[in-house]
Amino acid sequence: MDKNIFHDFENNRQYTAELLDGITYGVSLFMLSDELKFLHFNRAADDMFGYEKGGLLALTCDDSLSIFHPDYVDRLYSQIIATMRDGKLFNYDCRILCKDGTYKWTNLSAELVQQKEGGRLYFYCVLSPIEAPRHSLLEGCHFLVAAGDSWDRHILTDLIESMGGTCETSVNGLEALDLFSGSEEDPYCAIFIGSKLTGMNGFELSKEIRHSDHPAGGEIPLILLISEDDQETIPAAEEIGINLFLQKPLEQAAIRSFLNHLAHSVFSHT
Repeated sequence: MDKNIFHDFENNRQYTAELLDGITYGVSLFMLSDELKFLHFNRAADDMFGYEKGGLLALTCDDSLSIFHPDYVDRLYSQIIATMRDGKLFNYDCRILCKDGTYKWTNLSAELVQQKEGGRLYFYCVLSPIEAPRHSLLEGCHFLVAAGDSWDRHILTDLIESMGGTCETSVNGLEALDLFSGSEEDPYCAIFIGSKLTGMNGFELSKEIRHSDHPAGGEIPLILLISEDDQETIPAAEEIGINLFLQKPLEQAAIRSFLNHLAHSVFSHT
């Protein structure tokens, strides 16, 4: 990276922009004084997030932070401040807004290139797509775990929370139905249902959910936890619309595989 990049950019912006557009990976130039201001995104950066040329820069004109998922704004400033104190490089994983409204996990690798009077700091930043960190795969996802077996509840809640999700739990089918019915404003991403619940068993609960007036009743993923003596009821449960059967004793690998799949499905539509 040319240390004179900002000098060149100020004196011959079009020529420098053309040079940056020739780079095959995403690049941004930004400045920090009282606030963060993006000066340029190259063509590869626009392409990465589905924008036409100039799309990212136009999006940041009124609010430079609008391209970042709100959860990552404060930590971005913390990283920049740490860079000013301890060195000239920082790496930051965050989610950036795409043209289609989804957010893409991205690594920002920025170098402090120039510092001018008045405390203005100039950074050269490389943007690289990355896989979501496991501990944050389910950020923003809320689950209902309705299971009579305390060990089942422990395994499920522990895995979900370790991946950044949140849970409500119930041992009673009627209570679980009430929780689901009251979740229109903050809907669950999926419901794990034990076959043996008090008040209403898991099969009855699944049927009530599917036939409910709740907007998500017909499509919310239902995962039924079954034991050996439930095998005869599986055909009937399939007709209800169970999405997945998990055999007890529960295996963490099977649960994690489902949660990974669900996370990618959720965030491809958000």
